[in-house]
Amino acid sequence: MNYGLIYTIPFATLDNTPCVVEIEKDNYSGSVQELTPGENPFTVDITDEEFLYTPTRFSTATIHIVGNDYLQSLFSIAYQQYRVTFKKNGTVTWCGFIKPELYTQDYSSTIFELQLECMSAMSTLEFIDYKQVGENRVFISLWDLLKKCISSANSQYTNIYIPHVYAQNAEDYVAGTNILESMTVSEQDFFDEDDKPMKLKEVLEEICKFLNWTCIDWRGELYFVDIDHIGEFYKYNPVTFEKVGTSSPSLLKIQNIGFAGSEHTLDILPGYNKTTIRCSNYPISGSLFEEIDFDKSEVIASTTQYNAQFNPTQAFKKKYLLNQSVDLKLYKDGDGRMIEANPKDFIDNPNGLNYLYGARLVKTCQYNPRDSELSEYTYDNSIQIRIKDLSNISVVDNELIILSFANKDYKVFPKGVFCISGSIMPFYQDQEMSFLNQEDTSLDSIIFISLRIGDKYYNGLGWVPVKTYITVSNLGGSGFRDLRNTKTPDMPYKGLKGFIIPVDSTLIGDIELSILMKKAGENGRPHISSCLGYYLKDFDIVYQKPDNISDDEDNNSDRIYENIVNENFINELDEIEFKISSYNNDGACYSKVMLGDQYLTDNLYSAIEETAIRPEEQLIRRIVKRYSSPHIKLTQVIKAIPDLTPISRLYDNYMVNKRFINVGGSINFKMNRFSCIMIEV
Repeated sequence: MNYGLIYTIPFATLDNTPCVVEIEKDNYSGSVQELTPGENPFTVDITDEEFLYTPTRFSTATIHIVGNDYLQSLFSIAYQQYRVTFKKNGTVTWCGFIKPELYTQDYSSTIFELQLECMSAMSTLEFIDYKQVGENRVFISLWDLLKKCISSANSQYTNIYIPHVYAQNAEDYVAGTNILESMTVSEQDFFDEDDKPMKLKEVLEEICKFLNWTCIDWRGELYFVDIDHIGEFYKYNPVTFEKVGTSSPSLLKIQNIGFAGSEHTLDILPGYNKTTIRCSNYPISGSLFEEIDFDKSEVIASTTQYNAQFNPTQAFKKKYLLNQSVDLKLYKDGDGRMIEANPKDFIDNPNGLNYLYGARLVKTCQYNPRDSELSEYTYDNSIQIRIKDLSNISVVDNELIILSFANKDYKVFPKGVFCISGSIMPFYQDQEMSFLNQEDTSLDSIIFISLRIGDKYYNGLGWVPVKTYITVSNLGGSGFRDLRNTKTPDMPYKGLKGFIIPVDSTLIGDIELSILMKKAGENGRPHISSCLGYYLKDFDIVYQKPDNISDDEDNNSDRIYENIVNENFINELDEIEFKISSYNNDGACYSKVMLGDQYLTDNLYSAIEETAIRPEEQLIRRIVKRYSSPHIKLTQVIKAIPDLTPISRLYDNYMVNKRFINVGGSINFKMNRFSCIMIEV
């Protein structure tokens, strides 16, 4: 966005400090108009949520203007159309936008005071959809997610403060390593089952909940506050996101700040009797690839053949199909080289499709043409693959991919297995009659398969970073025969049947399964000598965890953490939902955070507890410690000084042994007056 200044509202505080409210419009270039300030030109209200572990605490602002121009042009229909920046003595002290679709004004007077309602820049994230980084959804770091949220706010924050709380271990903590760069989560977590994206505000809230932080916009700066942390906060540049310094919580005496009013109150906040955290698991679906919908595929050609010479009661129909969910390749022989062919070129020559090498989707039907009661054809769905002896083809053409299923979204596969299943029937003639004249053979058919997860390929013994393939066979016989079942009764994978591929350590990345056309006779495992190809039916691959790892937790069920806080209190704390969470034998889920190339479990180092923790359990312990007894809430009208921040600790002469933290309130900048709400910590 490119903002141009359209209005200014200058005024001075009681102590004669110059202030100005600047209103910019997106894509504006023109003259600047000065407006007359109202009695209280600019006030800010900071959300004063009493629960200290709330994920965000943003502000709103009100601009008061006096005049006879209704300024209806400031009626905004876009969330970031008019940008508002308040500067005190030249320093950015608040930044946000005029609230969209909100305008109310007195219509009875010639001279009136117009009120413009504004929202903080970070609040506008509730209108912005999450957009994936690239063409495919990948694992993205929590650090990049924070940067994305802050940049999307189009704000003019002067600094960003992040608590130095977490690390991979104590050594990394001392070294000051940014652990957020190593903590990643799948972008798919930010899209629901209908592919509807989260709003960026929700993404930010989920990160803050997971880290037990609160994001606060304060006097032109952005703070990520951990109320239990009294150590260093790292200061970052909001444009480059480079670390530019450190800051630590200051201790301020309220009487030294000075009072600006007498409306002081004291409240006692009760604790809670129970707290519950629900980790909303977003499991990876059982289907790794989009299912081929044969019925919704495009029919490009069809053939019919009758077996009049040998069996007049036999006939065969075949339909050739196209579908975008699977990448199929067809080739024709061009002087010793394989040349890719377009199946649509054979619309007028459907029999020619039988002579192409490679894979195609087909619907096949055997029927009795003399059946007078036949009312409709019943089709079977399969993939027809033709192979041939490629001894006269160059080595480059020796590993042609003829069929490929791909899912470009990054996934995490912990210890478990993949299982490939399906059935094969070879054919021996170019004519469809081979489907009818099935030959019984003692030889098994072989297909060459390449399975890739990220940059790792399975080679039959393990996962290697080198492109390779495996052979999968079926038992000899007539008709369709299942792929060879390699699962043994001792394997802890109930319900699986097919060719087993073990996953002994966590794999991360996109997944691709390909079938190759290989030279006959390789690896000492020849294709059937007279076989021109085969039909592949019900082909599928699934991933499954060992039966004994789930600990009676269904992969689709949410993980619950709960604890009694104080049974003497009446009220339960509202359930806290985590849509980003640690891994706790939950199955393969999009919502689980990775630490490096492994799931984050209970191995995140926390400086607050000086040991490795699980974030959900740490939040439970924090809540139990803080809300097992009543706390004091103070509201005092004090001077609005720049030294007071969301990480400051405050104390009062009359309660010298208690410490408080600023959790919001209202600021009148002309009167230099802050109605400060403080809660005991």
